[in-house]
Amino acid sequence: MLPDRRNAPPDKEIEELAGAIQEILSEKLFVEADSPASDLLQAGLLDSLTLIQLLVHLEERFAVKISLDELEIEDLRSVHSIARMVANLKHAGAERNETVVTVHS
Repeated sequence: MLPDRRNAPPDKEIEELAGAIQEILSEKLFVEADSPASDLLQAGLLDSLTLIQLLVHLEERFAVKISLDELEIEDLRSVHSIARMVANLKHAGAERNETVVTVHS
């Protein structure tokens, strides 16, 4: 069954977030993914320390709160999955009337 796309973030937003996340990986963590769909975990590009650093950078850059209790390993598997997670967190924050910072380059 296909997911309900009515509440899904727009593809354009996911692509913009993916670009910003690739920038974080490259510039802050010195991790280079072959593509936004590459499996970062299977390729060994993210270890436990890098994952924690990535989460901190994501929270700072996108003004979101990532709950470790709700975090799924699949959310961190690729740049695209990370972008979807961030977009969902931003939208959830907006629905709760929290301040949402737009992506800046």
